[in-house]
Amino acid sequence: MATSPEQFLTSLLTHESDLKAFIGSLVLDPHVRDDVFQEVALTLWDRKDDFNPAFSFGAWARGIAAKKILKHRERDARFPLLLSPVTIQAIAEAYDRNEATARPTAEALRHCLEKLPEKSRQLLQLRYEKNLKVEQIAGQTASTLDAIYQALSRLRTRLEECIRQRLALVDGGQ
Repeated sequence: MATSPEQFLTSLLTHESDLKAFIGSLVLDPHVRDDVFQEVALTLWDRKDDFNPAFSFGAWARGIAAKKILKHRERDARFPLLLSPVTIQAIAEAYDRNEATARPTAEALRHCLEKLPEKSRQLLQLRYEKNLKVEQIAGQTASTLDAIYQALSRLRTRLEECIRQRLALVDGGQ
């Protein structure tokens, strides 16, 4: 079954950060890491019709990424590869196991984030997506450091409780 371009892009964007984390766990140089990610993304696009939607897109993408990293090493002995091929395969398998258990939690988090007020989502975005320091957030929002620390603490507690409740509902409904 062929994957439409829209389905492919949605899957790639959904798994982009995990795929970059996987590549980053194996390739330390940030420039090489970006190059490998771009090469993997192009390969995934070229092979999108090979993907079976019944399987995990993330596992498929990581498998291709692992092969690309190993091919880079074969072509260029200077390519900074810190781990053996066996270790790289073990890491890919560990990601696959973690993906299966993390997916319900990630879905619960998405649901809980959607329920937050816009101002709360913006605060979390500044801190965790843009990686701003609390001091920077306080300056941007004209708030005190203490107010930002308290707001983030309350939001984390609120999200944690929401995720627990959401997972209990999902587990109870099965």
